[in-house]
Amino acid sequence: MTGKDLKIKDIGEFGFIRSIKDNCLFSHNGTIKGIGDDCAVIGPYDGRVILISTDLLAEDVHFILDKISPEDLGQKAVAVNISDIAAMGGTALHVFISLAIPGNMAVNILHSIYEGIKKACRHYRVNILGGDTSASPNGFIINVAVIGEAPQNEVLYRSGARPGDVIFVTGYLGDAAAGLKLIKEEINAPEPLASILKKAQNLPAPCPEAGRKIAGSMLASAMIDLSDGLLSDLGHICKASGVGANLYPADLPISDELRSLSRIKDIDPFGLVLSGGEDYKLLVTVPDKNVESFQKLFKGGNPCYLYRVGRIGEEKGIKMISADGSEKMMNAAGFDHFRD
Repeated sequence: MTGKDLKIKDIGEFGFIRSIKDNCLFSHNGTIKGIGDDCAVIGPYDGRVILISTDLLAEDVHFILDKISPEDLGQKAVAVNISDIAAMGGTALHVFISLAIPGNMAVNILHSIYEGIKKACRHYRVNILGGDTSASPNGFIINVAVIGEAPQNEVLYRSGARPGDVIFVTGYLGDAAAGLKLIKEEINAPEPLASILKKAQNLPAPCPEAGRKIAGSMLASAMIDLSDGLLSDLGHICKASGVGANLYPADLPISDELRSLSRIKDIDPFGLVLSGGEDYKLLVTVPDKNVESFQKLFKGGNPCYLYRVGRIGEEKGIKMISADGSEKMMNAAGFDHFRD
């Protein structure tokens, strides 16, 4: 299928991005990295670079307005952008907020959303420098553009992973996807389990301190934030680095809350861990010779806990290797806006 008959659902979100990413740089002056990583990288300026990223949240795609508090929505919009800066090892400095607003939306709800935005910006110590507003005929949209900085020689890209590198993640996976499942399917689950999982979905908590510590240590080879799911985002690193990966299911970090939910409601936790998305933890690859020193950086869970989940390999693709040695090749597709 080609030409006018080809629909975006046929190629998906990442297929569309691949189809447009070439021939986008018309002046190479100052552009270190464009499309293809968590942030664009511009510079250098006195040994430092500027990091820029943007993410939007659309009603009935990323959130259901009557299923999330306005303040939580504002905080989430900022947090998911902070996560992109963290994934490059940078420090977020400024944000621009743009809103597309239905004409019948209550002003007090908008004010509450902005209170959440300001609360998150206060927490992450970033400034709101401006933005834009527009009418929307079909739903509320909030877009955040974030600007950060980092030392040029400390920025971590997706393309640095090498065979033999150990794969780490900086927290539990699958909780946000479980929370979304509870919200969308209106599943009744006991407290406080339900509230904890729903909070993971509605109020993601990226850890920029971890990103800066990892980058500053110069011990890691590649990094990405886990927004689309472990398989999908690890797949991005593998593609950018020209490598494959082996994951060990017994080592995947699953919270007590997700384990409890899986028992009570007969939900497969591994599907949520591998493909659920919106965890906003960091996935890091570390050369084997640096692993011991790297693990010491996170001794005692400061600033977060570290989990070893696999190893980079030479063979393309992502394999799950069970404790008995059996192997299964995995589909690296995670969440896709036009296919899910």
